Amino acid sequence: MSRRELLARTSAAAASALLAGCSTNGPRTVVDVRAHGATGDGITDDSRAVQAAAAALRPGSTLRFSRGTYRFAQRWPPGGAAVVISGLADVRVEFDPGAELYMDNLHPTKHTGSSHGLLVRGPASRIHLRGLNIRWADGARRSLGDGIRVEGFPDLDGAQPKGWSGQSRPVTEVTVSDCTVRSSPQTGVVMMGVSGIEVTGLRVTDSGADGLHFNACRRATVTEYSAVNTGDDGLALVTYFEAEPTFDPAAHTFSLPELTDWSNADFTVENVNVFGCRANGVRLAGAHRVTVEGLDVVGVHAGSAFLIDSAEPGTDVGWHYVASRAVRLDDVTATDCDMGIHLLARPGTSGDPRFTDFDIHVGDATIDDCPTWAVRAESLTDTRVNGMRIDNCSVTTASTTGGNGGVGVGDANGITFGIMTIRHAEPVIAFQTVNAGALTVEKLGVAITRRDRPEGKLDPCVRLDYSDGVIDQLTIGWPAAGDGWVPVRLSEPGPCEDDIGETPLAIRGLTVTPPVERPSAVVCGR
Repeated sequence: MSRRELLARTSAAAASALLAGCSTNGPRTVVDVRAHGATGDGITDDSRAVQAAAAALRPGSTLRFSRGTYRFAQRWPPGGAAVVISGLADVRVEFDPGAELYMDNLHPTKHTGSSHGLLVRGPASRIHLRGLNIRWADGARRSLGDGIRVEGFPDLDGAQPKGWSGQSRPVTEVTVSDCTVRSSPQTGVVMMGVSGIEVTGLRVTDSGADGLHFNACRRATVTEYSAVNTGDDGLALVTYFEAEPTFDPAAHTFSLPELTDWSNADFTVENVNVFGCRANGVRLAGAHRVTVEGLDVVGVHAGSAFLIDSAEPGTDVGWHYVASRAVRLDDVTATDCDMGIHLLARPGTSGDPRFTDFDIHVGDATIDDCPTWAVRAESLTDTRVNGMRIDNCSVTTASTTGGNGGVGVGDANGITFGIMTIRHAEPVIAFQTVNAGALTVEKLGVAITRRDRPEGKLDPCVRLDYSDGVIDQLTIGWPAAGDGWVPVRLSEPGPCEDDIGETPLAIRGLTVTPPVERPSAVVCGR
């Protein structure tokens, strides 16, 4: 055994022994912040009283905030938060109805934050947070200050990541129930290197960054979560990439070279509502074995309702992530977002499958009025992305910009659509592929609802360029079409057949209603 492995295992054993010694089976002790001098009147600075009460916590005790507004005005408090929990097991923090922790410690002119609301730092276990209501003063700029922050340590088979020094500090079994975070300068709730997580009934509003963020965690359930007007993603599961396991001390984030059991693995996410966030509704990057069911995203105008992406070193992004795998998304609704479902790869020239080979399975999806793309699968380089299936997707749009709010596949292999239905208000390209390989579509339906035919040359509603695969059944309807409209266009770089059933991307059945003189055109390089 190497010296590093010995030190890592010794540190982990020491942390476990500490927490074991902290466990208790006796009656719970309640530590009330008012008993330590807090007034809860919203005017008095209760910083010292809150810190004193938190410092009095012992294993098996409960920190209680009774009804009132507890103003925390101390800037740069010891430990980095109003409430710090570290080296403890079986601890609860509970807010009574009407209780609020008011973080009034922004810089007076810059409006930047100086601390977190509540910080859990490992070693710690069996931490239960119930009913927390944390609010920052108005006008906070994006800066330091998470509502609830949990700093743990992933168990990497006894090895310590590069950049980590000292003992390992694991955090296990964290429950966050019915909590609210408002106007935090940074993230609403963030967890890093934590195992055994349960988040229920969380509400985050107006955060400076993500609403709920996980990095290098495992075994988590998130249910009944709501994010409104967050400064970045509503929900983010992000594990960064480095060539070897690495720890960033400044951000307390972990990077891994491949998908592992700590790549935000074994997550179950149910009943998530996101409104008006400034990036994406839900984002997965470097995630493994994740199920999301019941996702409703509205008004995300600068990103996607659901983004799954990767980035290899050498590409023009500051952070890097491997492709997510074993991801299941079902019962998703996206309304008035820039994009609906977006599979995005940024691979390098190496062809490293860690950055191209996704495994994404979407069940039922309804996407309305997302003007750029409803569904987009793409690589930003010539190295193709692969690995997404959507069983049943309904799209409604009126857009004539970007991808016309339709469905697009570019530089991608192995994309599969079951039943794809697109209802468009204008006769524009609604389904498009460019350099798509092994594309499979079982049933594709496109309906144009415009009642009159515009003047000038019309685009096809289905355009398939330099692609191969099969579309089993394609139905197109536009009552106002008339003769002269060619609804389907295929193009190939070399010689090909004029019969759409024999082209590299074969259409086995095409129905146009009402019939047109020329339902399809094949453009071949001769």
